Amino acid sequence: MKEEVCSLVRIDAVTEDFLTDKGKGQGGKSGNYRSDANRELDRFVDFLAQHKDAVTTFEELESGHLREYARHLTRQGWATGTVRTYYAYISAFCGWAVREGHLAENVAQRRNATEPIPDDGGHKSGDQQAWSADDRQQLTKFVDEQAHEAIDNVSEDREAAIKVCRDRALVYLLSYSGVRGAEVLRDKSDERRQGLRWEDVHLKDRYVTVFAKKQRLDDRGLPGPVIYPLEVYQRVLDVPSQNWPVFPSFHRPTLSQRITETLTQRGYTETEIEEVKEDQSLIEACVEVDVAPPSITTDAGRHVLKRLCEQAGIELDDDEYLMPHGARRGAGEVLVRTSGHAAAARALDNSEEVVREHYSHIEAGDLADQMTDAFEEADSE
Repeated sequence: MKEEVCSLVRIDAVTEDFLTDKGKGQGGKSGNYRSDANRELDRFVDFLAQHKDAVTTFEELESGHLREYARHLTRQGWATGTVRTYYAYISAFCGWAVREGHLAENVAQRRNATEPIPDDGGHKSGDQQAWSADDRQQLTKFVDEQAHEAIDNVSEDREAAIKVCRDRALVYLLSYSGVRGAEVLRDKSDERRQGLRWEDVHLKDRYVTVFAKKQRLDDRGLPGPVIYPLEVYQRVLDVPSQNWPVFPSFHRPTLSQRITETLTQRGYTETEIEEVKEDQSLIEACVEVDVAPPSITTDAGRHVLKRLCEQAGIELDDDEYLMPHGARRGAGEVLVRTSGHAAAARALDNSEEVVREHYSHIEAGDLADQMTDAFEEADSE
């Protein structure tokens, strides 16, 4: 009787429970996964409501409905990876419904349901973007040249110098530390991730403290190449307090609004606020009156890298530009090759098992070299 009652539960009545269980932060109200899953569940529920059978409860949900939905996703003109990702949210929801007692089995994983989903092409270790040494050197050389020129002219255009030094510091941090973009930039879907603060940067001891993927604060090492760009940038920016973001936004409307709201709360008049904004850039005004701007977002960070790649003339075969996750994978490649899987796992904040899976192509290549040497030795005898 219990299973029969559970099966009559409306699908749209429990989506919020699923999102809460999968969410992050207080009450499970934040996180990228929750935001994306919410969107896809809304799409799925609407699809079922408009279905000829008007499916509303778990009792009515069958694998054939999932097959039709999978086919619906493939007809939207999205990339294969996007279709698979969107369907995965629905499959995860159905799996959760099984554990809650709403479904007897995960109908989204039945063979007839998944058949319309396009194959992923067999992408394995090594297929994802990883910054090569040439790409990294070309990009860092370009931002170095930009920074040197801007610093020489800092008295004439301090705003430009701050921005260029910010961009260089971001490139070096991503290139050599292996941090995740969401660990140092603001994540709009997770209120806990407001971007790296200067109080979290310890240049003397060569580490930064970030809010890690494992949902707690963690320390990450700063390799030698990262120190100098951060030191120079810190001097040029010259923040009035350590709670400033390391990578502030330069979006003018945002800065203007932040200055106005903060100074109004401090008792400034409209005239005094306008005087603060006069004859200097908004980022300089923020520094002058200690109004901390917001950090750039993870999306904005990707736009920065895209702009820099275009300016530096970096052209990639399959990808438009060097992306943050590619920097992390590139750092992982170097660490695995030079220090082994265990050291790479510690530096990248991953388990050794995950690192071995992600970089199995390196181990396969090493084994091939060993086999080559073995056969050469055997043939020479």
